[in-house]
Amino acid sequence: MSRLPRRRLLPLLAATPPLCRGWQETLRLAISETLVRDVSLSDARAAMVVWIRKIVRDLNIRVDYDPQVFEQPQAFAARLKRGLVDTVALTLPEYRRLSDWLDPQEVTIASQRSKLTYTLLVRSGTGISSIDGLRGGRLLMLDSPPACLAEPWLETILHARGLESAQRFFGAVERMKKPSQVILPVFFGQAAACLTTTPSFLTVSELNPQVSRRLQPLAASPEIVSSLYAFRRGWESPAKSELKRAMSNMAATTSGRQILTLFQCDDLVVKNTSCLRDSLAILAQTEKIQAGKAERP
Repeated sequence: MSRLPRRRLLPLLAATPPLCRGWQETLRLAISETLVRDVSLSDARAAMVVWIRKIVRDLNIRVDYDPQVFEQPQAFAARLKRGLVDTVALTLPEYRRLSDWLDPQEVTIASQRSKLTYTLLVRSGTGISSIDGLRGGRLLMLDSPPACLAEPWLETILHARGLESAQRFFGAVERMKKPSQVILPVFFGQAAACLTTTPSFLTVSELNPQVSRRLQPLAASPEIVSSLYAFRRGWESPAKSELKRAMSNMAATTSGRQILTLFQCDDLVVKNTSCLRDSLAILAQTEKIQAGKAERP
């Protein structure tokens, strides 16, 4: 077989796709800072940097990201519109606001043994058997990224019973960062009820088994998706499938396990966006309730 002259070979090389020549694909990654409100920012930043460097080394993908790793999500919309970011990690309310510019088919979400649901807890023996009995009481709410839909969900169940909004129905609504700050005051009779995540309730109960025996649920939510990774709508690249594979294998690497531990999940899995249906419905219903109240004279 005759060899091509050099002058004919160079144009062919120039037309060859980058991956065939060993060139790196570039992935532009953005991570919302709201995801790290209840963890050590320095630990989360260090773990993410190590994991990103591993992607660069193992997958031959160049990753562009903010030097601080975590960013304010307000800037995501403009960058997505201009095609300046390829994948974002964000909370579900942020996803809903940006969904027009995100992949409508797939998302990557956390997988954990204890499914993320919300539970409204009261102390047993108080005679309170329904949410109606909490009128005027003190409510403590967990304030964390996994609990980002807790208040909207509470508004939907109050509305379904023909009750006022939480701020008017309860005598006081207070938000706390730590599960123990939310749960233990109800256990000791210092608050009427608390709204927390089921995994956090199980964790506090493991440390103090009397908690699970003394507190009882008044209401529980459907399974919640509170945060996710999503790709920009219409973005197609070999780097996309490689990143999905890397995220699905996070538990197999030391840096990946550190990230999963920080964010209290066991693994990441790629899912159809239908998995968001119940969680998005809570936000949609809450907006409808608020709109109805705004229209009243």
